[in-house]
This record gives sequence, structure tokens and C-alpha cells, in this order.
Amino acid sequence: MHTAASIFDPDLYAGTRLPLDRAVTLPHSVYTDQAWFERELKTMFRPAWHFAGLASSIQQPGDYFTLRLLDEPLLVVRGDDHEIRVFRNSCRHRGSLIIDEQAGTCRGFRCPYHSWTYGLDGVLRHAPGLHRYGRDELGELGRDLLMVPCGVREGLIFAHLGDVANSLTLDEYLGNFITAVAAPHKTAQMVPVSQREYVLDSNWKLYVEVDMETLHTKHIHRGSIGEQPVTVSASAGNWIGVYHESDHTPALYPEERGTGFPHAKGLTGKAAKGTHFSILLPGFFLVTAQDVMWWIHKIPDSPTRTRVRVGYSFPASTIARPDFDEVSKRYYKRLDQVIEEDDWITEHQQKGLNSSAPGCYLPEEHVVHQLDNWILDQVLSA
Repeated sequence: MHTAASIFDPDLYAGTRLPLDRAVTLPHSVYTDQAWFERELKTMFRPAWHFAGLASSIQQPGDYFTLRLLDEPLLVVRGDDHEIRVFRNSCRHRGSLIIDEQAGTCRGFRCPYHSWTYGLDGVLRHAPGLHRYGRDELGELGRDLLMVPCGVREGLIFAHLGDVANSLTLDEYLGNFITAVAAPHKTAQMVPVSQREYVLDSNWKLYVEVDMETLHTKHIHRGSIGEQPVTVSASAGNWIGVYHESDHTPALYPEERGTGFPHAKGLTGKAAKGTHFSILLPGFFLVTAQDVMWWIHKIPDSPTRTRVRVGYSFPASTIARPDFDEVSKRYYKRLDQVIEEDDWITEHQQKGLNSSAPGCYLPEEHVVHQLDNWILDQVLSA
């Protein structure tokens, strides 16, 4: 058992720093230790830009959705000026949640506790108990909703929950991800059709690692994926990924891949010829195929519990097809199966980590080796 101080000794990770053919995997304590987990939050998750949702899900002024990131309740809304803003979903009077619903449309936000009311811009408009202040004066009290730094790139909404002044800008953080993946795949035209959230009894890193190697696909996913050869994406910034070239969608069972939806319009470059599997570090897995886009967002709750946000999306033109409801069921069935298989293996793997010795990396796990070393770079540099 490592002490809180020794677990951050770089010498403990010398084996992982070796070239792939001689490297050993991360010590299993980093998948269970509380001090390591807290350092991960400080060095990786708080400084990061996190995916919050799709701009297409809030198309009109007053449209909103809520979510929880790093245990913080957030409210994402499109204002009367059509700008997208992210607020902390917490009343500035006594801290109650303002909105319980996952999504909706409104003209303003009223806290159910004492009826403090805010505009779509987060400005306090009505405050029982502060009758001596006029409506214009309320905005000068410093009790508006707390705004969270956010940005939208190619229809993807990102939010920052740390010290944004001392962090990378959104564009610096994303690097070439937008030009290499999002823009060619026309992610702005994607519309969410299914979303869910649940918690797994496993460390978040296990689920990110399984996304970045294909060795397991012919074993865990033998009936749902089979073999899926990939090449490494040329990434700059805080993302890594692999690319699978194929005219057929990866989102259907192998025997059904000729029965899916047509490719989205306007795809360019590699996007027109295959699928990108990308990790926006530390934990947002995004798959951009020619016909569909889906994501699996891993957000740590504790060293051994991970909150998972899953979403499926299609181009608006595909959703408008008369056969959408019938054909999309095939996509949901196959995507659900693959995700459930990965859910299972990460929890199964976690059960074996408490006492076993570090393992090794195989050639097909070279991106996992890259990922694990990126994690060491962040945590050990603090």
C-alpha cells in the first residue's frame, strides 16, 4: 500500500514510461486510491473543457437542458439574443436547484423555494423579500445566476468548471480536433435523439482505455463489431483518436451494414471515407461516422465509480425520413449492445485490480500506452 506522498513518486511509474514493447501498465493503485483520484480532479478535470451537449437541442430562445458535471448542477439555455449560455443551476438566495426537468422551454427561471426569478440571461428579475429594490436595481445586487465559461464549436457545447483565467482557451484545448474531425464530419448538423445517464462501479480510466484499443473487439464484441482495423489520428491539443476506413457504417451489426441510412451530406476528406473514434481528454469519447454520431462521456464520481452519459444523434435530414423510426431501431439495438458489453468488462476488470500486479501493453494497445502516459504527465506535474 502506497502512502499519500509516495503514490506521487515518479519512480513508481518508470515501467509505464518505457517504450511500448517493454512497458508495464499503470500500478493498480491509481484505479482505487483516493489521493490519486483527487489529484486527477485537480490536474485534469478542473482545467479541462467538458462537452455539455449539442447546440441543436436548444434551437429556439428559451430552450434549455440541465446536466451534472463533476457533481455540479448546470443549466444550458439559448437566450433571446440566440446566444448559448451555461449557468450553475443553483438559486443565489439559498442555493436550491432552480430547474429539475432535464429539458424544456421557458421565458425565464423561477426557483421553487422562494420564487426568485431570473431571465434567460441569468439576471435576477424578481426577488420576494427584496421589495425595496426596483427591477432594475436587482441586477446591481450581485445575485444573478453564476455563469460558467462556455463555447460552441461546430454545434458542440463545451463548459469549463475550473479557473478559466489560468487554463487553456477552448481553441487551445481542442487543438486541431475541429478541423480534423468535427468540421469534416459536419457535427453541427447532428440532432440528439436518445440520451441517458447511469453509474458504473469502475474507475473512469478503464472505460477510456477500452475505447482506445481494438484488441478486445473480436472477443468482447465478437457478435456486435468483430474485427475493426484502425490507424492513429494525427492529433494536436488535448485529444487522441483512431480512424477506421470503410464505406459501411460501424453502428450496425456486420450482417446489417448495407441496410442503414445514407451518408450525411457534405462530408469531406477522411470523414467521407470512414469513422473517427476520438477521446477529448480526459473522458469524452465521441464517434463520428458517415451516418450517425454517438458519445460516451465518462465523469468520475469516486475512484471506483464513474458517471456515464450516453447520446445518439443523426443528421436532421435523416430524422425527417419516413423510415427513420423503423431503421433507427437497428442502430439503437447494436449501439446499446456494444455499450453494455463495455460497461460489463470495465466493472469486471475493476474487481481484479485490487491485488494483482501490473500487466503489459500489446502492440494493438499503443494508444492506451499513450493515454496512460498523458495521465502521468498531468498528475505528476502538479
